[in-house]
This record gives sequence, structure tokens and C-alpha cells, in this order.
Amino acid sequence: MSADFQSKKLGYFFRILDLNSNGSLQMDDFSEMVEKVRLRLDYEPNSKEHQRITNKAVKLFNSLVKDIKPFSFNQVTEGEWVEFFMKEVILSNDEDALDEYKELIFNFMFDFFDQNRDGFISKKEYEDFYDIFGIDRNYSDKAFSLLDKTQSYKLSRYDLMTAVEEFLASDDPTLHGNWIFGNWDSEPHVVDI
Repeated sequence: MSADFQSKKLGYFFRILDLNSNGSLQMDDFSEMVEKVRLRLDYEPNSKEHQRITNKAVKLFNSLVKDIKPFSFNQVTEGEWVEFFMKEVILSNDEDALDEYKELIFNFMFDFFDQNRDGFISKKEYEDFYDIFGIDRNYSDKAFSLLDKTQSYKLSRYDLMTAVEEFLASDDPTLHGNWIFGNWDSEPHVVDI
């Protein structure tokens, strides 16, 4: 496969994070993300749990913007996002860069959605993830089944770390990790919660 395949996946992931669909990642997208998580998980405003997810979202946003657009800490466009990841992470063959972003994305996902802190993502927690990010739930069953390699009905840290790496770095469309965020060949935000 080609860099076009990887660029398409990266653009899709960008649009998942661009919750207000304005073509830029801004702090507003991450604030909306936190509020959706807070409401879905029934966290009290300003509770310890609410503060924890707020801190995670702010850290992710600041890390991404700092690296992609270091002299403008307020937004990143889809083109800048795709260009950065293709040039600095995927095509650079820099294992450290890939590991850094794989862990950043993985830790963000796992910490947000391992609601009971048992070290696994249940099917319900995975479905919550799809709902919060407006990913078509029609794909959640398929994705969960593909990622659950041991058929344990839960996703381990290893399952998700492998999936994130396959999504970010692989140019093989048959790998299961390509499904972590649903059908990358469609548009996110088709469902409002």
C-alpha cells in the first residue's frame, strides 16, 4: 500500500478529534471531548474524575500542538496534522517518534475509557468511546471482535497498543488495528449523543 492509505487514516483520525468539525484542532475540541466523557460517565462537575480527564485532554492537546505547530499554540489544521505525522513519524523511520505518539494516543484512550480501572477495555467502554467521538457504532462490534485477539471479551493494554501501532504505522489494509477507530474509509461524527 502507499502513503495515500496512511494519509487517509490520519485524516480520518484528525476528523474524529475535530469534534466541532471546523477543520482545526483547537482547545474547544478537547473541552467538548471532556464534557462528553463527563456526561457519559456521570462525573460530577469539578470532581476528581472530571479533573483527571480534563488534565489528560489538555496534556494531549498541548503535546500535539507543540510538536506539530510549535510557534502557534492555538490550532492545527488537518493538512498540518497529516503532513507532520507522515513526515516526522511514519516516513522518518524514527522508532522513538513512533513510540512516543503510539504511547501518547494509547495512554489517552486507555486512561479515558478504562472506567473501572481494571486494566482492560470492556465492550461497553469501547462502545462509549465510539459514542463520545461520534464514530458510527455499526462498526464497534466488528472492530472490538478484530482487536480482541484472545476472544476474552475485553481489550488488554497489549491489544490496544498493537492496534494503535498498526493504525499509525502500517500500510497494510488487512491488519486489524486499522479498525480501532471504526471504518477509516468513512466519515466520523455521524451520530450525536
